[in-house]
Amino acid sequence: MITTKKIRSLKPRVQLRKAADVFHEAAREEMDEGYLNEVLAIILSSDLVDAAAAEKIRRFYARGKGVGFEDIYYNVLSILGDSPADWDARTDEGEIDWSRRKLLEHYLFLDHLRSPYNVGAIFRNAEAFCVSGIFLAPGTASPDHSRAVRTSRSTVEAIPWKECELDETGKALPLFALELGGTDIKDFVFPEHGICIIGSEETGITKEARERAEASLGIVTIPQFGAKGSINVASASAILLYEWARAYG
Repeated sequence: MITTKKIRSLKPRVQLRKAADVFHEAAREEMDEGYLNEVLAIILSSDLVDAAAAEKIRRFYARGKGVGFEDIYYNVLSILGDSPADWDARTDEGEIDWSRRKLLEHYLFLDHLRSPYNVGAIFRNAEAFCVSGIFLAPGTASPDHSRAVRTSRSTVEAIPWKECELDETGKALPLFALELGGTDIKDFVFPEHGICIIGSEETGITKEARERAEASLGIVTIPQFGAKGSINVASASAILLYEWARAYG
């Protein structure tokens, strides 16, 4: 159990998050009332908690264990602008522990994706499925865009990326592309090490990228059974990355 002295030594946002985590745990197991009073005082004294929020938290605390403590947890997350993610691996300081990631020599090349939402979502998928790095063709939305950062759930911090042309990645690895008209994903032989090219929903991959992929490992396609001709590129990337990681993870 983290000490109140340790909590007070943390940066304001991390301090508040860690104090909220204490109440999340206290809703499930017995904790010393004196300790909880001290943690509550840390929350209420935070400059991030205004008077209205403080009064609400006091009312939650008065309810005692169970719903009241869980309400404190979720209310503080709301103040921080966070969402509960109990499954995230965290350091003692409350930061996400990116060192826990399993990595494979799998890379992505984002070929002129214009939507920062899709770029952020692909980063989130890539973090979950062992991708070691992402390359972005010039003109692709920046991972630093506020919408990309928000959609990525901070995973843009975890995965190295750079903007470059396809022949400037610095990786002597086989290429393949996610695109229509290729080999069914259930039959495609994924490489142990490689770069997958993912294009925009509107235009797909560029002619040059297709030629490079076809000269290497080819095109992989996700078969569909609906009336629409395609699915969201971020959704498609999740399917592909899962299958690729499953083959070697």
